[in-house]
Amino acid sequence: MNGPPPGPPRPTPPPRWRMLGPGLAMLVLGGVGLVVSTSRPDAPQAPVPQEPAPGPMRSAAPLPPPRPASSPPAPVTQTSEATEPEDTATRAQREAARESARQYRAGRFNAFFRKAAFIEEFSRQGPTRIHGLREELADPSALRQLAADARFLEDKPEPVLERMAMIDLLFELAPSEPAARDAMTSLALSPIDRGLPDSVKKGLVGEKYDLLFRLAQVDRQLAVDTFAKLESPKLKNLLREALIAGLAESGASPDEVQRMTAHL
Repeated sequence: MNGPPPGPPRPTPPPRWRMLGPGLAMLVLGGVGLVVSTSRPDAPQAPVPQEPAPGPMRSAAPLPPPRPASSPPAPVTQTSEATEPEDTATRAQREAARESARQYRAGRFNAFFRKAAFIEEFSRQGPTRIHGLREELADPSALRQLAADARFLEDKPEPVLERMAMIDLLFELAPSEPAARDAMTSLALSPIDRGLPDSVKKGLVGEKYDLLFRLAQVDRQLAVDTFAKLESPKLKNLLREALIAGLAESGASPDEVQRMTAHL
């Protein structure tokens, strides 16, 4: 054969992965480590709680209707049975007043009668006895029993004496009992019915004379004021002497009497 003789044999080339060098190996190893670190964590982690899915929204409960403004309670009206006026004495009280007047009239002629103790005991029985005296004197029924020619200055009839004793009782009670003074005033001012018999009217005028005479001894000004309230001029003329005599009996001087009655 012609040509040059063959030379020595060529060396076998190394594998291709060796030619990449250590850089590629490091890159591959790094990628494997990254995968391992993400797939196998060093410490367990608490699971993140998941929020529950929102449920259907509930509509708000309707508000209760506003309460109407309460009106003030209606006043309670109490019905009471008709009662007698407080100053109206019962029949029993009037009878007790008459009995007390009889005892007082009889006792004044008894040497052992203790008038102060009797008046004190009468006062302790309350104002009903005074009301009884006033109501009994305001009722002229007892005077209707008198005869038409009855005389009042001499031999006074029993009903007249009994009523005079009642006035005496009011007079004894008046200094300490306002109710007694009120009774004397109201009786002196009470009108006289013109339809009554003359004997009854005479008896009532005599009682008013006695009441005003006694009242002036207890309370001068009250007696003067009571006289001024009399509506009948004729009755004033009849009772003027009773007022002046009562003021004088109370200890007033003639000048004082004149001064107190000058306007009447």
